[in-house]
Amino acid sequence: MKTRVRFPREVLAASLLSLAAASACGQSVAVKAGTEGFGLEFELGLSDHFGARLQLDGGSISRHINRTDVDYDARLRLSNALALADWHPLAGSWRISAGLAYNNDHFDLTGLASGGSFKINGNSYPAASVGSLQGSLDFTRLDPYVGTGWGISPRGHGLFGSIDMGLQYQPSHVSLRVACGLPIQGTPACGQLASDVAAEQARLQNQTHSLRYWPVLELGIGWRF
Repeated sequence: MKTRVRFPREVLAASLLSLAAASACGQSVAVKAGTEGFGLEFELGLSDHFGARLQLDGGSISRHINRTDVDYDARLRLSNALALADWHPLAGSWRISAGLAYNNDHFDLTGLASGGSFKINGNSYPAASVGSLQGSLDFTRLDPYVGTGWGISPRGHGLFGSIDMGLQYQPSHVSLRVACGLPIQGTPACGQLASDVAAEQARLQNQTHSLRYWPVLELGIGWRF
């Protein structure tokens, strides 16, 4: 005996109208630049008040970090993806956004000698005694994001500009590696250097906690089909 499942005509009609409304909102693509790097954004209008976006960014920036006694040459390598849900309260261009970031951003760190020496954990070492001092500052892979901005209404069409402002929460982790230089290899000074670098790592970790609140500012230009 076969059983037939019947849907009420009202439910079927409502579903068809909902699909038609979603398809009428259209899609957009935009190029963007800002604190997340340079990249592309793909957007889908879902209804008069809601949309969804996927943003892919990358790039690199060089800067100095001097939060402790050691100066670091830091290269920030940006590589991330941001999935967002947008709410347009007034059915216009203004939106409130929330979502998750897949975060592969990180800093490559290289310690720099000052005046021919390093001062690490209160102890001075000639530059020749420190073969290399390198490390990284990494972030958690999945990070929440909240923000606001202006783009195009879910039912808009054509060329548009956009701006997004928000905050991404990304706890960080610092890792440092040191190699003793020839003058102190095999001596107690090499062990002391390793101990001092471990203390420097903890200090740098503490001094870079502010980076866990990453400000997001993005500008873009795109086209809604």
